[in-house]
Amino acid sequence: MDRERFEVLLDAYGADFRRWPDDERAAGEAFAAQDAGAAAMLNAARALDRALSLAGGAPDTSALAARILATAPRRSAAFDTRAALALAACAVFGIVLGYGGGMLAPLADQDDGYFTAAFEAPFGDDGDEG
Repeated sequence: MDRERFEVLLDAYGADFRRWPDDERAAGEAFAAQDAGAAAMLNAARALDRALSLAGGAPDTSALAARILATAPRRSAAFDTRAALALAACAVFGIVLGYGGGMLAPLADQDDGYFTAAFEAPFGDDGDEG
């Protein structure tokens, strides 16, 4: 085992060799015993493991969540009149816009020209399609 591999395993699994992969554990212990730098990294990792174990788990935040929910404004179950007014305004706007768009449409006698331009072949009368 080299220092780089030792450091990777130490960062991944911590200072407790029981958590290391089985095939790497013995080599890691032997490397820490013979290399002063590895031993120093191991001691630092042990200190970090101890600090993390003293920190305990995540605090119980259920009381905090209950207090936040208790102070949050209540949403009434009644019908929201603002949403209904906004929906009605959108409907009126759509009707007005549709009616106005209809007024801009071409008259019926002009429809034939649009139809011809849209659906007739762009070729000349000679029948050549190329």
